[in-house]
Amino acid sequence: MRFTRDMTAQLTFPSARTWPVRFFATLGVLAMLATSCGSDDDDAGGADAESGFTTASDDAVDSSWGNDGGDSSADVAEGEGLFDESESASASPASGGLFGDADGQEAIHEERLDDNAFTDYGVRPFVDTRVDNLSTFALDVDTGSYVVTRRWLAEGALPPSEAVRVEEFVNAFAYDYDLPRRGLDLHVDGGPSPFDDDKVLVRVGVQAEVIDDRDRPTAALTFVVDTSGSMDRDDRLGLVREALSALVGELADDDTVAIVTYGDDSAILLEPTEAADEHEILATIDDLRPGGSTNLEAGLETAYALAERAFVEGGINRLVLASDGVANVGTVDPDELTRRISDRAINGIQLVTVGFGMGNYNDETMEQLADQGDGFYAYVDTRREAERLFEEELVDTLAPVAIDGRIQVEFDSELVEEYRLIGFENRGVLDRDFRNDEVDAGELSSGHTVTALYELDLDRTIRRGDDLGEVRLRWQDPETFEWVEIDTDIEFDDIEANWLDTDDSFQLATTVATWAEVLRGSPYAADVDIDAIAEEAHRLDDALDTDQTRELAELTDWTAALW
Repeated sequence: MRFTRDMTAQLTFPSARTWPVRFFATLGVLAMLATSCGSDDDDAGGADAESGFTTASDDAVDSSWGNDGGDSSADVAEGEGLFDESESASASPASGGLFGDADGQEAIHEERLDDNAFTDYGVRPFVDTRVDNLSTFALDVDTGSYVVTRRWLAEGALPPSEAVRVEEFVNAFAYDYDLPRRGLDLHVDGGPSPFDDDKVLVRVGVQAEVIDDRDRPTAALTFVVDTSGSMDRDDRLGLVREALSALVGELADDDTVAIVTYGDDSAILLEPTEAADEHEILATIDDLRPGGSTNLEAGLETAYALAERAFVEGGINRLVLASDGVANVGTVDPDELTRRISDRAINGIQLVTVGFGMGNYNDETMEQLADQGDGFYAYVDTRREAERLFEEELVDTLAPVAIDGRIQVEFDSELVEEYRLIGFENRGVLDRDFRNDEVDAGELSSGHTVTALYELDLDRTIRRGDDLGEVRLRWQDPETFEWVEIDTDIEFDDIEANWLDTDDSFQLATTVATWAEVLRGSPYAADVDIDAIAEEAHRLDDALDTDQTRELAELTDWTAALW
């Protein structure tokens, strides 16, 4: 099965749309799989966990495209596309739709999309299991990259490839994993690969328990609001005011709210105040005014000091940074800023970063701060997103479930010839540090999910009943502070040979990941057709009929129109 234009078979669905699919007819065909080569982890020539991964080499690209030298990765990265403009989809962001006025959701547009700061973490290459059969990474629930891309598409432009992080696309969508009664649980399934007919895709899902709001501990929230001159726009400080006001009404009466602002310097606008005093909190939010330079360092220092004073023992202690990520006074280097806050996170104060605006937006700073601050990174592009994030997600996911969560997958080197983890380039953990409890990893809160996808090249001797490997999940319980580890097998029988026999949520995750791979110019997606992805997104929307699938269908249409 591959999202390509030169398919030899078509499957017709009840909807008016069709999606061309080549798929495995029998498990016997699945057994006749080919071999490529590559390297990945710290012991296989790739960069280490701190410095990310290099882009796949030309040799790796040539051996994995399978299109006899088709479009180059440079062509994809430069947006030349895989087909002529006349063949692209007819949908256009300019026509309104999901983010336009037709929905009653005011779309906020800026003239400039330049001068934004993103980091290119490269693309993980394939790893030969005879060299390294372990893959280890930190759990990550960031979604900022997906919403940033949505903003670019709504503005009628393709995002820069370095703005696209595949795991943040995949984890922006909800999947139907079983809810554990306590802590975390694992889900593993698989199906054919959309990138190479001779390979398969395995999905590893993590689901956190859901803690009822009535059962969660008291929360002490400290908002760190960028009020510098660069925030003087409706889609920046204007949205921040609306978002914070929406959140206050969702808090319990004994939760506390404090507000710190920063421009040339930092200031405490509101001492820790119980949410029951809603009038005072809302009045302070309404008084937020922009001006001055951007001393992010001072804002964080003041906010952490205030959060330490407001600290609730056994409660939820969280900083929420609302900013465009720009820093031009004090410490401005993202690496230095993250080093300065990493020790504060150890003390139990979680940092959530929420990005606003575009034009001189610093994605790099916002993402790195959240990773080092034991929190997560989100981005707000519309009023609807502000309401969803602040009214729902930030409140519903206040209660922590897992601290320093990490995954390690061990593949059977006799059955799996090579593998690649799709995304998570800057979330790597050294294999030897999986059980090193001093190493920082990822945090999951109530109801959070994490989904990872592996593309595998299987040995031709594989048979029913074989196990391809084992997935191990390790985290610290935030209540008992004890370390918990669970595991599950990757069973060959759980990998469906036919795309349409896979779970709907597997199809959704795979379609989203494939779209993201194309957008970031991944060499492994060079033979993928964007129109085919859009067709599949519409088929999934017909089948699942959710707000998220409707959004995916529209965004892939926009991508096809711009490609």
